[in-house]
Amino acid sequence: MPDQELLREVFGAYMARGLRFEVMPELFEGTCLLQVQLSAGSTVAPLLPLPAAQMQTPEAARQWLEQLRDVELVTFTRGMVG
Repeated sequence: MPDQELLREVFGAYMARGLRFEVMPELFEGTCLLQVQLSAGSTVAPLLPLPAAQMQTPEAARQWLEQLRDVELVTFTRGMVG
């Protein structure tokens, strides 16, 4: 599973804008979740999948997180990071 250092490397620009990222323990068979707190007091906190099959190596985890950042996260954060 990704650690805070990897999350900072991949999502640093978002973290600088106040977003918080937390890896949630396995809630579904073989899948942990990445919870994204968009802002303090926000009721919107997307949950993005972290499938075990994509977390087998640090390189694979990085690629998956980058894909989440570039494809999924952008739908929630349009205009936040330039």
